[in-house]
Amino acid sequence: MTGRADEAAAREQQPRVREILQDLWDQFDLEDKPPLEDKPGEGDLVACSLDTTAQITSWAEGAQLRVSEEENPELEAEQAELVRAWLDDNGWERIDNPAPETSPVTYHRNDDGFKVTVAPQLDARVDLDVESPCFDDQGRQVG
Repeated sequence: MTGRADEAAAREQQPRVREILQDLWDQFDLEDKPPLEDKPGEGDLVACSLDTTAQITSWAEGAQLRVSEEENPELEAEQAELVRAWLDDNGWERIDNPAPETSPVTYHRNDDGFKVTVAPQLDARVDLDVESPCFDDQGRQVG
């Protein structure tokens, strides 16, 4: 591999991250939902460690859906729950939320090490974030 092996291995995860994001996007049930392709790509490499000397990297990508023009907490919660139900039905484990119990954000992980965050914004938007497993400086999956 040329360049940093951790970054190269993480970049190779981009198609799978996008596929998961599309699966999640498909769960939203709104008549005027734009296609995911119309959303600007927000993918990038992410450091997996606070240690600035460690070369451990993942690939992450996110998208945001506005569920209504005005605040609508019920619709927002309903749309987020559709995504969570799909994750549950497809074997994604819910992982502990470090935020207070009242936080509407949920975190999920699958057996391959991919992570998903479902984050209602309480202003008529729901954020979805997908992160690949982390890779070390030898290009090996870690954590």
